[in-house]
Amino acid sequence: MPKQCGSRSVRCAGLLAALLAWIQAVPASPGEEFFEQEGDYFESETIEGVSKHAEAPSETPATVTIVSRQEIERYGWRTVADVLNFASIGYATHNDRRYDFAGGRGLFFHEDFNTRILIMLDGHPLNEPWNNFGGVAREMLVPLDLAERVEIVYGPSSLLYGGYSLYGIVNVVTHTGGSLAGTGVRLAAGTRGTLEGALSFGASGILGNGDETKPAGTWDVLVAAGLYDSSGEDLDLPRIDVAYPVDFQGGTVWGGPQSGADYERASSAFLFARAGELSILGRTGYREHGAALAPYESVYGSSLESVRDDKDFLEVRWDHPLTSRADFSLRLFQDWYRYEEHDPYADDQTYPGELGYEFVLAADDVDRGAEARMSARLGTHFVTMGAEYRDRSITQQAYDQFFDGRQAAGSLIREEVQGRLLVAYLQEEWRPSDHITLVAGGNWADTRPGGQKALPRLAVIYKPFQDVALKALYSAGFRPPSVFEASYHDISAQINNPALRSEEMASTELSALWSVTRRVALQAYVFRSVLDDLIQAVTIEDPAQAQGGVLPPSGDPNDLVGFLQYQSAGDVRSVGVGAGARFKTRPLSGYVNVAYAHGKLTAMDGTTADLPATSEWLGSGGISYEHGPWTVALCARYVGRHSLDPSRQETGAAGGFLEANARVAWRARFTYPTQFFVDVRNLLDGKGDLSASPIYTPSRVPIEGRQVLLGVTARF
Repeated sequence: MPKQCGSRSVRCAGLLAALLAWIQAVPASPGEEFFEQEGDYFESETIEGVSKHAEAPSETPATVTIVSRQEIERYGWRTVADVLNFASIGYATHNDRRYDFAGGRGLFFHEDFNTRILIMLDGHPLNEPWNNFGGVAREMLVPLDLAERVEIVYGPSSLLYGGYSLYGIVNVVTHTGGSLAGTGVRLAAGTRGTLEGALSFGASGILGNGDETKPAGTWDVLVAAGLYDSSGEDLDLPRIDVAYPVDFQGGTVWGGPQSGADYERASSAFLFARAGELSILGRTGYREHGAALAPYESVYGSSLESVRDDKDFLEVRWDHPLTSRADFSLRLFQDWYRYEEHDPYADDQTYPGELGYEFVLAADDVDRGAEARMSARLGTHFVTMGAEYRDRSITQQAYDQFFDGRQAAGSLIREEVQGRLLVAYLQEEWRPSDHITLVAGGNWADTRPGGQKALPRLAVIYKPFQDVALKALYSAGFRPPSVFEASYHDISAQINNPALRSEEMASTELSALWSVTRRVALQAYVFRSVLDDLIQAVTIEDPAQAQGGVLPPSGDPNDLVGFLQYQSAGDVRSVGVGAGARFKTRPLSGYVNVAYAHGKLTAMDGTTADLPATSEWLGSGGISYEHGPWTVALCARYVGRHSLDPSRQETGAAGGFLEANARVAWRARFTYPTQFFVDVRNLLDGKGDLSASPIYTPSRVPIEGRQVLLGVTARF
């Protein structure tokens, strides 16, 4: 992207100035829903994910982006991964045909499983304890039809949550039954045998004997369900000669045509109910996906290769006003997470007489706890304090299984692990004048595994004018090691590490918001961050490298050579800048984002290197046109070039591609409002690729090709 403007910067600047002038000159159409909110962009929006209470983006002690329901519907985004890829300033995901792995701001790590970004649903953290996994694709198990907005917070901002936010926070805020009243339905079908649907029902009312002038209380309910099924993309990947069997005929050429191995299916249900001061929030469902790229030298193109995530949670919350200026909140919750992975091997040597076997990795964990929080408005001060405790029980196991379902004798490795998270936090927001806000806070956390951490937050927000906000930010966050990283071990490949420390990240940032007019808003930031004690998988080359006093079953430390162990194995420094512009007018609306960031890894031996697989340049943009009942929208993302994983012998780079999606929608009114739409993903059928994880045979992962979906939504 920057190269296109390089030698023609004057012309590009002139075109941009002309575009902004034209946008401001276009008259607005009164009475449109798009303009019902008063005030400018940032003053009319609110965000809750940073300070656990609603505040304007110009007042929050972080750099944020808010993606509205209208934008989600206009561009046809289906998952949080879509929102990050096409609407954030400097975040992107790598899709390896199993999961979407999020990264940004100069930081991306293969097989990260989104452990360094805090994913939340209505303020409820979704990162599970076994592998700190936070799903951003369909494994999040919440149809975006329910989203009232998606809040994206940049940098380590989890002061009030206790961890996991090194990259940032993504909070999906759902509608209530009152704001999504009635019955809604969405049905779609398309190429690759894709079928999907979502159904919702919302209602609200007054409790007891109250009336509209003096109600006794209100009630609200929203229930929804979603389904998705797709056979996936048929692939024909480059052939590679390997030294292991890739099929049951003994072939050793990886790649070629395959069908059905890229499948995906998911189902989910959602509940929100509130009566007066009490509310219940819950979700249940599963998602299963094939692994078309055959990780860990397994059979290529087999539908037996799969990962499955089952996720459920239930939260009960009591919000009670203590006085007109103080509120108390108590929530009790329990999360259930189950994971199962199947990797088939065409190996007739390990178990003679058998065609081969499947390696099965499974986990089952329960995360239960409580949080108490109080907030008080004391003159020009707003104080938030509270504490949260989580008790965690995890069972992890691995075994070999024959294709008829029999478990191989002596192959079972099973371990039960206990964990915990305790965090106490305090934050004060002081507004000594209409122009200045000062924020200071800190938290103390005790986690197992990981130990204790105490981290601060400081912010100065200066508003020289009502429509301009300048922020100086310092924030710190940490990520406890997952139970998998610290505790998983087997007798052939991996050892545990009881001494594994938590990662810690500190970020200094300058950020600016400017509502140029009611229809044009600009945003920019510059940051520097330091990530200490980076957890990485290290192959033991010398017994002295092993950490935590771990010994093999033989008791001979020399037998640890060749094993993998997760260790605190380096630090990362990153710097970057980002900017975004949004505009809305009739009939056009749109946005553009661009970000640059560079990360450098310092290993334990003091050597430094650029962070691999991390694009320095990321961009996104969208534009939509409305005419009568018709809406045409186009959004795109740019992923800059990035180096391949250093374990590869191949030189070169991946990335450097542009991917665009399009939607055409037609609104009609029969007996109820109805919208018909056509979505085209990867409109240009671009052939971009991403750096592949070391668990895969090829060095690059191709992005998904073109897909067409036809659908209808209705409310009645």
